[in-house]
Amino acid sequence: MKEPALRSARAMLLHLPWLALLGWFSSAAWFLCDDAFISFRYVRNLLDGHGLVFNPGEHVEGYSNFLWVLELAAIWALSGVAPERAAPWLSVAFTAGTIAAMTWWIARLPSLSHRRLVGWMALGLVCASATFAVWTSGGGLETRRFTFFVVLAVACLSLYRDNRRGLLVASLSLAAAALTRPEGPLLAALCFGWFVVQRMADTGVKNPDWRRLICLATPFVVLIGAHFLWRHAYYGEWLPNTWYAKHVRPWYESGFRYLWAAALETGLYLLIPLAAVAMRNRWRASRDGIWALALLLVGVHMAYVMRIGGDHFEYRPLDFYWPLLAVPAAAGIVHLGARIAERRWVRRLPSRPALSARACAILLFVPVLFYASAIQGALLFEGAAIRERIQNLHIELDGANAAWLLAAPAMPMLVAVSNDLRRQASRQLVASPFAEHREFANQQLRKWKPYQRMEDGVIPDDALTARGAIGIHFYYLPDLKVVDFHGLTDATVARNPVERPNRERIMAHDRHPPPGYLEERGVNFTIRPPATSVLQALRSAEYAVEVGPALWMPFDSPDRQWVFDRLTAETCACSIATTGPGCSETARRQSAPTGMCTSSGTASSTRRSSASRRTPNRCSSSTLTRLT
Repeated sequence: MKEPALRSARAMLLHLPWLALLGWFSSAAWFLCDDAFISFRYVRNLLDGHGLVFNPGEHVEGYSNFLWVLELAAIWALSGVAPERAAPWLSVAFTAGTIAAMTWWIARLPSLSHRRLVGWMALGLVCASATFAVWTSGGGLETRRFTFFVVLAVACLSLYRDNRRGLLVASLSLAAAALTRPEGPLLAALCFGWFVVQRMADTGVKNPDWRRLICLATPFVVLIGAHFLWRHAYYGEWLPNTWYAKHVRPWYESGFRYLWAAALETGLYLLIPLAAVAMRNRWRASRDGIWALALLLVGVHMAYVMRIGGDHFEYRPLDFYWPLLAVPAAAGIVHLGARIAERRWVRRLPSRPALSARACAILLFVPVLFYASAIQGALLFEGAAIRERIQNLHIELDGANAAWLLAAPAMPMLVAVSNDLRRQASRQLVASPFAEHREFANQQLRKWKPYQRMEDGVIPDDALTARGAIGIHFYYLPDLKVVDFHGLTDATVARNPVERPNRERIMAHDRHPPPGYLEERGVNFTIRPPATSVLQALRSAEYAVEVGPALWMPFDSPDRQWVFDRLTAETCACSIATTGPGCSETARRQSAPTGMCTSSGTASSTRRSSASRRTPNRCSSSTLTRLT
């Protein structure tokens, strides 16, 4: 075997354990979340011809991941793979792309000492991060897609800032990131500012290189500007409705707790100083500020996260930090290792200086890896073991479940502070662990997924319900319109003022309908999980409609006459049962046992296809039968 091929095979073997570790962590943290199904419903309605809407006819942008929605729609249309199955694996693909971009960046970056060692350590820092592993499946969300394009843009700016094609790829990557997450334009602006300063340092000229800046910025500005114009034309707003729903006021106290907990659990308190060491060393050696760009993006973004109070999910907005910081942190470890190797007492060791530098770097890397990954790893496996629905979940690390962790120096103090910060955050639904979202989604799927077998045309067109959790529930009930209690998909609720102080706020759940709004909208339908028989259905609700073979839909409504007018009319033949007084005169003519009033007809035989391409309702005339 030739020497280059032998070196490549050796490097691959050294990297395989890290990739296996990431695969292990990711499998333990695999999950879907209810919030992802909000975007999935937009995908369904787009393919059904209703457009990018949550409720047909209501143009409200209740998503903030435009390209993610379009990608999932394209996959569903072309391959028939539904979003709930496609999204986690698409996130895995972007994870592979992120690691590939990071590896390519390290391999091509000029003037990088001990390149292979830096690459090995950087990959180790990323793959040993349980937080990075949590967002490998992504919960069905767009998190890892955003990370991939940010890393790709930074790599292109560092390697090809003198090349027009490189600038084009960087600009398109930043545009893709901005069309994936709302903070994308902020990171793009920082990249443009850094580029101007770095080009001045490269050329030694004090004036900005406007020609190169225009090459970098123009594709981004054109694409993002076009999207803003389209949004305003389609939705009537310059910003997504989610911004109005979630942005109440600055929430620095929550943001501080969120970031401080993240720093302790993920080792940011180690990675950032190490990256700063590498930045200083590289700038002194070649006036290359690429590590400064990574720290600039992370630092300004941390200020943004602190202002908004953190996030409902555990460290989701911080996902791009780990690959951006891992490379300069590894370079900083190598630099410190080399400085240690230069010490007189080290030169007395019976080995060559170069080997001593690598050995010192590895000796530094081991404790950094442990303190950066141990707490988050313990939390991941504690969460993975949970198999029940727990609201406001707080995982406490102590001697009973993490004695090995507390045996390490300084770990008792770090764990105690981390426990306290997470305990406070959980009360306001900040940084909720993936296990809480996973178990809630599993519970919702068990309850509501059977409705995917429901016949078409059963739910009346003017039926309207209201609910807070609107993901899984209404993805499997696409014909039912809903008012979102918290305003993500409702423009009026999203703009209703929040009066309560920050100490009483609940992350992403602050907005509520204004007084009288639900009555004004005409909310008239409250649906329950499906049942397999009419008797089982009527135990949970006043009414029940047969919506498929051995599938009954229990529901309540304040308007009894509306129920019988809509569900026994010629436009929608079905079976309906109700209990108690007040049954319609038509239904009383054939009263059922146990006081149940019933009406039935021939149900539509049209089934919802896997791609949800539904046909118009073809119900037959309604007839009354007796339930036995």
